[in-house]
Amino acid sequence: MRKMVFIISLFLISLTVTGCDQREKLLLLNWGEYINDEIIAMFEEKYNCNVILNIADSNELFYAKIKSGTTVYDLVIPSEYMVERMVENDLLQKVDYTQLTNYDPLNNPYLPGVLGIQRQMFEEYEEYGVPYFWGTFGLMYNKRVEGLEEGIKKYAWQGFFEPNLLPQGIRVGMYDVPRFAYAATMFYLSQSPNDFSEELLKEAEKVLLKRKFSEWGTDTLKKGIVAGNRDLAFVYTGDFLDMLYVKLSDGEKKEDISFDIHIPNQTIAFMDTFVIPKKARHLDLAHKFIDFLLDPEIAYLNASVVGYCTPLLKTYEMIVNYEGEDQWLNDWKSANLTYYPLPAQNEEQFIGTPLKNFNRSTLNEISTMVNNVIVKNR
Repeated sequence: MRKMVFIISLFLISLTVTGCDQREKLLLLNWGEYINDEIIAMFEEKYNCNVILNIADSNELFYAKIKSGTTVYDLVIPSEYMVERMVENDLLQKVDYTQLTNYDPLNNPYLPGVLGIQRQMFEEYEEYGVPYFWGTFGLMYNKRVEGLEEGIKKYAWQGFFEPNLLPQGIRVGMYDVPRFAYAATMFYLSQSPNDFSEELLKEAEKVLLKRKFSEWGTDTLKKGIVAGNRDLAFVYTGDFLDMLYVKLSDGEKKEDISFDIHIPNQTIAFMDTFVIPKKARHLDLAHKFIDFLLDPEIAYLNASVVGYCTPLLKTYEMIVNYEGEDQWLNDWKSANLTYYPLPAQNEEQFIGTPLKNFNRSTLNEISTMVNNVIVKNR
């Protein structure tokens, strides 16, 4: 899974790269555990090349690496707001869609949720990137705490931030990214997570201080709930699915699993996107790699390992129309239908709100506020 980042820099290449290897190389910067190694090997064999995969654990690190130019990457997979920032700072070049033979909006369209995210982004977003995976954030909770499931489904963000609305003494975790924490308070205040003012910042601080979080974490949040050390946390839906798939693979039945997630009507929606840095050296190979992942069957193989939601409708249909006896594929099908369902006819699918870029000054103010809250919570 994408957020299970154990190593900051790691090479995942199918063949050993040596000084005498003259094959063309594709330098890819990605999140940890966010691609199927088999896909890389297949691409290397098809195009007689080497894919050199480096890992970064945050959008901010993606930006820093591209900005510094120390390593000239050919492809990067940042999230939507960081794509916007990179474009604003002239770090990216436009994708040449004429080289993408598998890009076919009519016969190989994106899912409604992906289209919804694209509609909310800056005007030229699609010219600079191609969707890789997408998803939402939600409130992951311990089903064994009496009254918690009912309370979080009834009150959502109000319950998350107001201790008196949920069972007393529950241990609540917040995602340790200031931008995410600020966004969560905006949903509670019925504001857009992309709005900012000094007044809203003060209100956000009051909200965060009211809850007294047991932990500010990342991967530790989902693991804490599974272990019974935490009761409620704001996490990527993909983080929850990661833990769910592990339990199902161990033979547990879904109804016996001790945790679940509630996705509020208003929450963060994210989309990670293939982009090509301005200084990329292997443009043809970069486009070939993007095109390779737009093949519905290749995307299916990739998603079967990563676990996040595919952007492609054809691939999604392959997942949810499975009728065999393989337990993993049936569990995968069920999870997609439950947590990323397609809208019924004439209904709008849950879309969520993608984060837009804030300037450096605003981000610094948010980070300072959140850090002050963390210190006061200790």
